Amino acid sequence: MVQTAAYLFNRTGFHATSINDISEALGISPAAVYYYFSDKTDLLHHCHLSAIEKSLILAQAADEGGGSGIEKLERYIRSQFHALISKEGTAWVFGDISALKPSQREDIVVRSREVDNFILRFIEQGVADESIAISNPRITEFFMIGALNWVPRWYRPESNLTAEDLTEIFLQFAFDGMRPRRD
Repeated sequence: MVQTAAYLFNRTGFHATSINDISEALGISPAAVYYYFSDKTDLLHHCHLSAIEKSLILAQAADEGGGSGIEKLERYIRSQFHALISKEGTAWVFGDISALKPSQREDIVVRSREVDNFILRFIEQGVADESIAISNPRITEFFMIGALNWVPRWYRPESNLTAEDLTEIFLQFAFDGMRPRRD
């Protein structure tokens, strides 16, 4: 239910997606959805929890792979793109938590900081080991996470772009910049 709801929320938006839409996509009755979730916002909260849990697993795996800061960051980004463009992966990242209840928003913010801190550590390690040359690790982390958070909203499978294609475009932009290199 969470995967299907996340997929629909990402594609059409939380407010434009009804419990009926979700139940139809699952082939069950709306009552079955309400058996597990008190309301649509509760279901959205579980989508966010699932996203954070899965992102944390990817960040931990990227860290455990060793290497320089930029190698860890690249490993995380590659795994996120593979996750984000699959139907199962669309629950992994959400950029907007405003539809959640205040207590749910607070919960998500606290939990998502764990993932944010991994990414920040990768960037800071890269600055320290000189594999990354930036002046503000926190702002760099915000840009990276912000860009990743929107992938489920704009990516369409019919574009025929693979996870590898998107990853290479993103990495070129994020790691090499847009300016031409002059030797």
